[in-house]
Amino acid sequence: MKSIICGAGVVGLSIAEKLSKEGIDVTVIDESKDRIKKISETIDVKTILGAASLPSVLSSADASNCDILIAVTKSDETNMIACQIGFSLFKIPTKIARIRQQDYLESEWSSLYNKENLPIDAIISPENEVAKAIYRRLHAPGSIDIVELADNRLKLVGLKCEDNCPILNIPLRDLSQTYKEVLCNILLVFRDENKFVVNSKTKFQKNDIVYFVVDNNNFDEAMKIFGHEEVQAQKIVIIGGGNIGYSLSKRMQEEDNKVTTSLIEFNKNRSEYLATNLNSVTVINGDGLENEILEEVDISNTDNFIAVTNDDEVNILSSLLAKRAGAKNCMTLINNSSYSSLLNNIGIDIPIDPHLITISRILEKVRSGRIRSVYTIGEGFGEVIEAEILENSDFANKKLGDLNLSKNMRIGAILRQNEIIIPNSDTIFEVNDDVVFFSETNFIKKLEKLLSTRPEYS
Repeated sequence: MKSIICGAGVVGLSIAEKLSKEGIDVTVIDESKDRIKKISETIDVKTILGAASLPSVLSSADASNCDILIAVTKSDETNMIACQIGFSLFKIPTKIARIRQQDYLESEWSSLYNKENLPIDAIISPENEVAKAIYRRLHAPGSIDIVELADNRLKLVGLKCEDNCPILNIPLRDLSQTYKEVLCNILLVFRDENKFVVNSKTKFQKNDIVYFVVDNNNFDEAMKIFGHEEVQAQKIVIIGGGNIGYSLSKRMQEEDNKVTTSLIEFNKNRSEYLATNLNSVTVINGDGLENEILEEVDISNTDNFIAVTNDDEVNILSSLLAKRAGAKNCMTLINNSSYSSLLNNIGIDIPIDPHLITISRILEKVRSGRIRSVYTIGEGFGEVIEAEILENSDFANKKLGDLNLSKNMRIGAILRQNEIIIPNSDTIFEVNDDVVFFSETNFIKKLEKLLSTRPEYS
């Protein structure tokens, strides 16, 4: 496969690095000499200095032989034009564009995106994806990360083992026997700076971050097993009325009108716009770093404080102030990944990384085989991949114990004819099974090959 990535920012660099490690031919285009130099020195890809919207630049990237174009420059218009030229002049089969401007994403203009008009195969809106991710976490109290899988029959959950976790220091094999009626499968653990796939001997320790998949019907029970019995939020405060804050507030207004929602926005004109368009959300024009504003929104009785301004420092400081004033939980948007390792140590409950969320959505569109969803975990440590078992793949009609899968991979769960199955070594994969896998990054290419169809020989 040959790919062209337009834009060498954080997302472009991360996508290029992942695809390059998997043996995919990658060419990166960017107008910044510094970014091109950085990417050339960091990973083994081809680089071109220039504007991705120019036919001559795309031609020099060998666009005629390109399988997929990923446009993630800072300019929506550049991304759209690159996709248009990639289709019209070079017949690139798959084109993905990151688009931030919400006006382009309004449903009334959806007919714009087709082969006759603007041929973009997949549009990724980081702000909308982040708002969705936050909304999911609000509905899974106690979790720090959550994703719906298998037609919303399964949840991928990340949580922290607190003091009250009743299963600390118990081997996983014992837990599997004790709670065998709970359709839950633990995949991996983050412990301090270490990240690892679990095995039967794994014991959980205080402050471990644990990821597992669970049948929706067993979600509450699984959370209780880890000592999490938090109730759903009744009052939330959002600081930052940009695209993320507005999208989240609108979703809360439309789908959770029983939850009291307040939105703090510093800019007066933006505040007026928000107040006009949000009927049941209380909009406050002011500085979220001021105690008077926090008192006005009754921060001491707030279940969730959500900081989503475009300034990392404001998000961190306002979260710390809210926490000190009595807010139970804080979700904090962080664009600068260098802050991530500091956040848990200073009292931030749930950091939100928009780049990881965007990367996961893009990778869903890139993966080969019958990939249904992809979710990146742990700053590139690995991926949860949901895929359908194809008739001629290496999994089809094979017993799990006979596949000799790497210890760096783990099978989470299977959805088969509306039934959730937690697999063991005797489980046989059937064609059309919807399977949730976890794989460390270095083994994803191998997993993809196993999922793809094998060539037939006569």
